[in-house]
Amino acid sequence: MRINPQYIQGLVSAANQNSANQQKYSTEIATGVSVNSLSDNPSAAAQDFLLRSEVSSNDNFVRTASGVTGALQVTDTALGSVVTQITQAISLATEGNNGTLNASDLSSIANQLTGVRSEILSLANASYQGQFVFAGSQTSTQPFSLDTSTTPTTVVYSGDSLQTAIQSPSGQSFPLNVPGSQIFGSGSTGILATLNNLIASFSAGNADIPDTTALNTNLQGISQQRVIIDNSISGLQSASTYTQNQTTQLQAVQDSLIQADTAQVATQLSTSETQGTALLDTIAGLEQLPTLFTILK
Repeated sequence: MRINPQYIQGLVSAANQNSANQQKYSTEIATGVSVNSLSDNPSAAAQDFLLRSEVSSNDNFVRTASGVTGALQVTDTALGSVVTQITQAISLATEGNNGTLNASDLSSIANQLTGVRSEILSLANASYQGQFVFAGSQTSTQPFSLDTSTTPTTVVYSGDSLQTAIQSPSGQSFPLNVPGSQIFGSGSTGILATLNNLIASFSAGNADIPDTTALNTNLQGISQQRVIIDNSISGLQSASTYTQNQTTQLQAVQDSLIQADTAQVATQLSTSETQGTALLDTIAGLEQLPTLFTILK
């Protein structure tokens, strides 16, 4: 009796394939995912990779936006306090300019303005999580100090003029900071320099000093910077919410793309197990058939 060896090889090959299918179905049931390797579905695997990359990018933006929003909120709070201090300085300067105060009164106003300057200097050196918010990109360097060796005192700015920004996945750009020199000035310019001039004049008993125009100009400039910061905060929060919603939608698409139909896969596994048993029984039966040599003997 002669058995076609190719027939046996075909049965063995089918049994091996059946075993691989059973392993695949078992893995899909265990993981709930229909694409566990590139070979399972190359097209779906490629789309899944792109979706994962986009979701990862979105997650990174949301985390970054959360951190920088905190820094911007600290910046806005600091500037709000600066506005309060400048308003007080305007009141003191107006009082000192009424022409009826003596040297002692002017000295007292100078002392009060010195307190205002100290508060604004402290706010100009505000930090968030150990990073100075008004130092430009030099966030590890305290941005402002005063050189009291000069008369009037000089403002020293140790930050830089670099303005950083963050871009959302949709392409929107949001400024993350305003360099301190644009807000508080440096050298002989800005609110701190204006206060230095007022303090020096009042300390010298000089009642014939400039009006409060410079202080009002400083106040207007800082108020405008607050608008920029507030817009960035609102924009970042909106972009973050939008990005989170987009991520939810992407994950839903991703799930539908690679999620296994457990009931269907369970049926396929059961069918495959039945077929596998039949193949193994057939192969075992062929091994028990007599060979041609045995028959001729």
